[in-house]
Amino acid sequence: MKKFIYCSLILIFISTISFAQTATDFTTDNCDGISHNLFNTLDSGNVIVIAWVMPCGPCATYTLPAYSAVQSFNLSHPDRVDFYLVDDFANTACPTLVNWGNSNSMPISTVFSSNLISMSDYGSNGMPKVVVLGGTSHSVYYNENDNKINFNGVQSAINNALSSSVNINYNPVNNLSLSVFPNPANNFLNISHETGNSDSFIYEIVNILGETVYYSTQTEVSANSINVHNIDVSKLNQGVYFLNLYSQFSSESVRIVLVENIR
Repeated sequence: MKKFIYCSLILIFISTISFAQTATDFTTDNCDGISHNLFNTLDSGNVIVIAWVMPCGPCATYTLPAYSAVQSFNLSHPDRVDFYLVDDFANTACPTLVNWGNSNSMPISTVFSSNLISMSDYGSNGMPKVVVLGGTSHSVYYNENDNKINFNGVQSAINNALSSSVNINYNPVNNLSLSVFPNPANNFLNISHETGNSDSFIYEIVNILGETVYYSTQTEVSANSINVHNIDVSKLNQGVYFLNLYSQFSSESVRIVLVENIR
C-alpha cells in the first residue's frame, strides 16, 4: 500500500512539473479581424503575454501589472513584446472587451474573444490569468492567476523569453550604473545613470503590488554621458517602491524607500 501511494505521488509530481511547460498553438482572428498564429509569432522572435479576463473590476487590478511590464519594453525592444487581452470563455462581445481594456488603462492591447485561446491549456482557471510565452521552443516562462500576478515577475519572465530568442539583433548595455539619492527620500528623488548609446529613457516607480505610481520619459539625452533626472515624490505614500529605468537597449531597477515628509 505504501509503495502504491509513493508511486502515485511521484506520478502526480511529474505530471505537475511537466504540465504547460510549452505553449498551445492557435490560429484565430483578433477583434479587428486580423489572423494570428501563435507559433509563427514566437518563431519570429516575439514574446507574447496573454491575459485572460472576465472582464471585471478585480480582473483589471491584477492584470494591470502585467500590462505595465509589457509596456516597459517599448523602448528597449520595440514591437517585440505583445499583450494579448483575451475573454475568458469567449462569451463577451468584442466591442465590450475593447472598451473594458481602454477604460482600465490598457489601450495598447491585441484583443481576442475566441475559444481557440484556452486558459485551460495552462493549468487552473481563474481570472485574471497571465502567461508569458516565447522562443522557438514555444516555452511558458510565467503562469499565474489573480493576486499572484506581479510586475517584477512578468518583467523578469519577459526578459528570460527575449534572451532565449534566436532573433535578438541589438547590443545591450548591461550596466547603466543606476543610483538614487537620497534613499530613503521624502521630497525629491535624484537619479543618476550612464546613458551608453541611448538617447531616450523611461522612468517608472512601481509599488510592492506591481502598480505603476509614476511614469515619465526623457528624450534627446546625450549619449555616452552621465544623466541626472529629478522626480517629485512628495505626493506618494510612504513605503517601499521600485524605481525602474528603461533605455533603448537595457533596463535596471533599484529599491527605494519613501518616508513621511517632516515639516
